[in-house]
Amino acid sequence: GRTVTSVSGGAYHTCARLDDGRVKCWGAGYAGQLGSGDVSSVGSAPGQMGDALPTVDLGTGRTASSVVVGSEFSCAVLPGGGLKCWGIGWAGQLGQGDTVSRGDGPGEMGDALPIVDLGGGAVSAVGAGGYHVCAVQAGGSVKCWGYNGTGQLGQGDTIGRGDGPGEM
Repeated sequence: GRTVTSVSGGAYHTCARLDDGRVKCWGAGYAGQLGSGDVSSVGSAPGQMGDALPTVDLGTGRTASSVVVGSEFSCAVLPGGGLKCWGIGWAGQLGQGDTVSRGDGPGEMGDALPIVDLGGGAVSAVGAGGYHVCAVQAGGSVKCWGYNGTGQLGQGDTIGRGDGPGEM
C-alpha cells in the first residue's frame, strides 16, 4: 500500500523513498550499497520485491526526506538536515574521513551508521556522482567530497576529500 515519492538509480542499484519516508534499495549489493547489512543482491528473482523488499535501517525513528545513489553507495537526507551514506567508501564518498565501507556487515546500519559531519548547517539537498557527493546546506553553501580525479569537487584541483582524518 505504499507509494514511491522519489527514486535514484546508480550504476548497479536503485533506491526509492516511500511516502512514509522509508527507503528501499535493490540491485547489486556487493559493497553494502543496499543498506541491508550484508552483500546480498536483490531484485533479480521472483518474490524479492514489493513487501518482501526490506527497508533500509536509518536509525531509531529516522526516515529520509530524500535519497540519492552513486556507483556503489547510497545517501539519505534525514528530516532536520542530517545526512547518512553507506556502501563502498574507497574514495571517502561516505563522508566519514576514511575509506571504510559501511552497510556491508551486520551492525553497521541503523543507529551505528554515523551522520556525515559537514561542520554545521542542515543539508537541504544532495547529489551523488560516480564516487563523490555534493550537499547544499542551509544558506546555500555547497560542500563536495569523495573522488576528484577530474575536478568534480569544484576545488580547482584533483585532490580527493573525505578520505582522511580532518577532511570533513
